[in-house]
Amino acid sequence: MDLVGDFDDSGWAVITGALASTATAGYLEAAPAARAIAASELIAAALGHPSDRFPDVGMNAGVPSPQQLLRMRDSAVEALGQIRLASELRTLWEESGELSEWELTVDDVVSRLQRQPGHRKMTKRPRARLVEGSCFAIPLPSGGFALGVLTQLLAGKLPFGYFFGPRLPTPPLQEEVAKLNPSDAILRVKFGDTEIQNGRWQDLGHVEPWRADSWPTPPHTSGEAGRGLVWRMEYPRDAPKSHPVRLERVTAKHAQGLASDRVMGALAVEKELDRRLS
Repeated sequence: MDLVGDFDDSGWAVITGALASTATAGYLEAAPAARAIAASELIAAALGHPSDRFPDVGMNAGVPSPQQLLRMRDSAVEALGQIRLASELRTLWEESGELSEWELTVDDVVSRLQRQPGHRKMTKRPRARLVEGSCFAIPLPSGGFALGVLTQLLAGKLPFGYFFGPRLPTPPLQEEVAKLNPSDAILRVKFGDTEIQNGRWQDLGHVEPWRADSWPTPPHTSGEAGRGLVWRMEYPRDAPKSHPVRLERVTAKHAQGLASDRVMGALAVEKELDRRLS
């Protein structure tokens, strides 16, 4: 789930919880590792050293004392060291061939955490309202733009999107959005909204006419369910927010062809689209 959104809802308890999830020894899974990195970014921002690529977040209310922030900073540095050394997130970046870039990103967070605390006026930047059917121009690392459509807010909060090529030299005009065909998507995945919130993903307006049933969230598979079975996951649009996922135990054969359940950060989406459109 999007830690920044959780932070807006629940405050600093989300940050301490994200760091606490890394405190156990052993191999960290990708999701808690990603949340711990995001938590570390928020601590660095509170200490006066935010990343230029991290969204502005209101922190005036309930900011911990300087002493508490320094203790949280130490926990964050320790967590980042563990994540960088041995975690599923590290393995995923290594498999993508971009481990060195990811390591530099983690090292940058550690460097900013370890600077002397500075002074930064924390202002509240209104969060962009996420609307199903919204289309975005997505800048790609090696140049040009791809397109993305936010097709469902899972549990009313976590974006799921369809993403499209070809690589475009400039953001397209609104009339190009109307030509998108859901079957042409090259990537369908849950994703973080940081680059929507900080404005890097340019809002191109709404897909018109918007028909949610034309843009379904496909079923996914997620891990072993015991007795040789695996989980099949669906996100029905009419499901209550308290129980957004429909789970079913199925055979591996039945789950064959289903994508693995995962959440990609917005920057990871950019890199994956860039790779696929090379």
